[in-house]
Amino acid sequence: MFAYILRAPGVTPTTQTEEFFRRFIETPGLLHAFDLQGVDDPRDAVLVAVWEDQAAAERYLNAAPLRKEVDAAFPTVTRTMYEVEASK
Repeated sequence: MFAYILRAPGVTPTTQTEEFFRRFIETPGLLHAFDLQGVDDPRDAVLVAVWEDQAAAERYLNAAPLRKEVDAAFPTVTRTMYEVEASK
């Protein structure tokens, strides 16, 4: 498995972010997705995505129109990649 954490500093949840997430969870190869919102600061948004493998994540990152839409809408977005070593 492969994962990434997407951070969107300063992004307040809106119907647009909800729509992006709804579309994102339909991505082939995506096993789990967690849309997290800060308790103390609702603009502290984090998305954890767990993929079948690195190739599935890279297909999304390199070719999905949704990825380009998200990056255009939220230029502060960053993604940190992780190899999943263990899970429950």
